[in-house]
Amino acid sequence: MVNKIWWHEIKRKWSCLKSEVPHARLFSEPRWQDHVAVWYLIYRWLIFLSWISIIILSIFEVGSYEPQGNDQKWAIYLTNWDLVLGAAQAFLGCFLVSRRWKSQRESNYQPDNLVFGKLEKVYWFLFVATSSIAIGVTVSYWAAVYDPKIHHVDPLNILLHVCNSILMCLDVCITNIPFRLKHFWWSVAIVTLYAIFSLIYFFAGGLNKDGYDYIYKILDWKVPGRTLLVCLGGFVFVVAVHCLLCLFVKFKDRLHMKINEKRTDTSSRSDNQPPVAIKRIEIIV
Repeated sequence: MVNKIWWHEIKRKWSCLKSEVPHARLFSEPRWQDHVAVWYLIYRWLIFLSWISIIILSIFEVGSYEPQGNDQKWAIYLTNWDLVLGAAQAFLGCFLVSRRWKSQRESNYQPDNLVFGKLEKVYWFLFVATSSIAIGVTVSYWAAVYDPKIHHVDPLNILLHVCNSILMCLDVCITNIPFRLKHFWWSVAIVTLYAIFSLIYFFAGGLNKDGYDYIYKILDWKVPGRTLLVCLGGFVFVVAVHCLLCLFVKFKDRLHMKINEKRTDTSSRSDNQPPVAIKRIEIIV
């Protein structure tokens, strides 16, 4: 009986979450402000240009100690998928913020009238998914792919496998984009798509930059059992990262609420405080 009640309560909360749609303004304003300031507009453009710059540097291998010149293989790597996702979500964020910054300068502008449309939905999906994937790419590369005998810790490697996570973590801290536990499958869907691509690429006879018949050594489909376990581990890891990001965003929101409450209490006390009597002092000369 208790289990049935508990299960019905979970279903009720889940259905409420499904019908809850975030307000469109959340996707174009920072967490600590209710409008688009000039600094935030500049910040969004800098983030977008950072992603684009990393993509250009990676294609032409600028900053690599040993350039290989196989730029036609660029698109087969998960790292570069992550870069494309990062640039795409940064562009949409840039567009939404620029549009709102232009609109809010009009006299009849009301941010509450913003509509949660297709652009906001796509941006939400890309932002949430890329946040988990970027961290997953960084951790998996340094933990399982990086080999000091083959790879170099050069500027390009740092840009590809460290700065990607820094950019997304910085965005998670500054933006007002909501994270929900039920959206864990967004990043899993992209990782699954990449796993399927790597399998098709293997059967098509594709080679990596070094001439091997696998993209990454840990994704060698000649050893299907181990590779499937690696894929499963990747799914679990990005889900875990998504859960941690949800907890962090919840903590960030509560911190913001507490700061606002303290400010409100302080201002209300100062408003209700009786005026201090000023004693007049006459100077007799």
